[in-house]
Amino acid sequence: MRHRSLYLRSSLLTGVLLALAWPGTGGFTPLIFAAWVPLLWAEEQFAQSPKTGRPRNFMPYVMLALLVWNLATTWWLFCVSESIGTRLFTLIGPNIGNVLVMSVPWLLFRMVRRSFGGTGARWALVVFWTAFERFHMHWDLSWPWLTLGNVFASQISWVQWYEVTGHLGGTLWAWMANLALLGIVLQPARQGRGAVTAASLGAFLVIAVPFAGSFVRYATFRESGPSVEVVLVQPNIDPYTEKYGSIAPLDQLDRMLAQAAPLMDSATALVVMPETALQEPPTLSNESGRLVFHGLWENDMSDSRSLDRIRAFLAKHPGASLISGMSAARLYPKGASYPVSARVLEGMDRAFDAYNAALMVRSDGSWEAYNKSKLVPGVELMPFENVLGPLGGLALDLGGTTGSLGTQAERSVIWSTDKRVGVAPTICYESIYGDHVAAHVRNGANLIVVMTNDGWWGNTPGHVQHLLYAKLRAVETRRDVARSANTGISCFIDQRGDMHQQTAWWVKATVKGPVHTRTDLTFYAKHGDYMGKGAYGGSAVLLLLAMGMGLFGRKKE
Repeated sequence: MRHRSLYLRSSLLTGVLLALAWPGTGGFTPLIFAAWVPLLWAEEQFAQSPKTGRPRNFMPYVMLALLVWNLATTWWLFCVSESIGTRLFTLIGPNIGNVLVMSVPWLLFRMVRRSFGGTGARWALVVFWTAFERFHMHWDLSWPWLTLGNVFASQISWVQWYEVTGHLGGTLWAWMANLALLGIVLQPARQGRGAVTAASLGAFLVIAVPFAGSFVRYATFRESGPSVEVVLVQPNIDPYTEKYGSIAPLDQLDRMLAQAAPLMDSATALVVMPETALQEPPTLSNESGRLVFHGLWENDMSDSRSLDRIRAFLAKHPGASLISGMSAARLYPKGASYPVSARVLEGMDRAFDAYNAALMVRSDGSWEAYNKSKLVPGVELMPFENVLGPLGGLALDLGGTTGSLGTQAERSVIWSTDKRVGVAPTICYESIYGDHVAAHVRNGANLIVVMTNDGWWGNTPGHVQHLLYAKLRAVETRRDVARSANTGISCFIDQRGDMHQQTAWWVKATVKGPVHTRTDLTFYAKHGDYMGKGAYGGSAVLLLLAMGMGLFGRKKE
């Protein structure tokens, strides 16, 4: 009973410390350096205890810590204004799923402990965890909201070296600090006061050296690249009562254009409107045997009233371009093969894909679209649909679009009228994926534009966390960020990661400011998540080594 109480308290403490460290829920960032220590210490006590009188398995305590962390930081998923069933699903599904996948690195750690011993297995855990975080960004149940490196989003001056490592470098830093502090706790029973002093010095250096280097970089960093003026529109249209109901799509567009107009001048290069700002329905008609597209069809927008109004607006402001989120569609040719996400038009032998997309319109009237590539599981994507069949209709009605949506593989760059601004079009959820955004930058983007609608969960930590994560993308790529959010918070983020001209939450607002269009590549922008890829290989080597040691009978405890 004493053992169970000890493990339980340690598990709960780790979960609480992780939550308190997290931006938006606690914000006490230094706690991340010690958050794992109670659980790691309890695991060591478990390993050293006689098998009689202790629980049979330590993993339930690991899962409890992970559950507390997940629930305490993402409880806001429950706050959608939907039925109680939908609310419970949006809360329980991601949290339980995340706990299960987060448990895998710990399970592997427990498996290799017999071969590597406690110290070696704990360093293997760091490799396993880093590999897990990389994997969690690239499968159908992707939910990397709690990637450990994201914890430093509210302390951007601490992690200026993300331009080299990316956010996975923050994950490594947090784990190294925890292992170093654990070493202080474990030393007295082994080697005495001198060892404790050495361990304390080591822990201090692990935390202090990256911090000091980052602070110097932050203090001396200077932005570079030509400056252009950008206008951000925050229409504050309620996603539940107005956006898809009481205000017609074209009326919404007219309001946003009217908001932008007073801030337009000859220096304005770009206007940014939020996710799914354009909602004109795509329809088809047969005119004398010819199929005619109406609305937001990516095949042909010649009959789109939304495009006409944007063109008329830009005609008054030569040299400016406008980028906006939109709900769009693309019709596949008759008899063509199409992906499982496509919806079949009965009686026409045709199918179309629906997209959460971005539309760039230039002052010369030309336009270009980008389709969101990182979809929200369960909302925009039915996971494993290629295996389970066309179940996209079961996806929840959240985020402005329904059903399983189409995507595009290319991380394209959308250019403004005069080619001065090459936009990395980043739609909502995509802004939490460092390597995804970096891929746009590798392809030539000199500005990150985030278009989002964070109003679904109300004034909760969700929209705050989402905003702060965009600061990491700015540092990783050294690109300015122009963020337009339907209900807030909209802002500019400079190449150092500092926010400027933040709007208030849930207000109608328009802001204008300069951004720099930088063209050189950071090490991270050039190489992406190389740390995660390396962790894949490292995990494989460690597992094979552990298996080999097990076969030859070498066991440690």
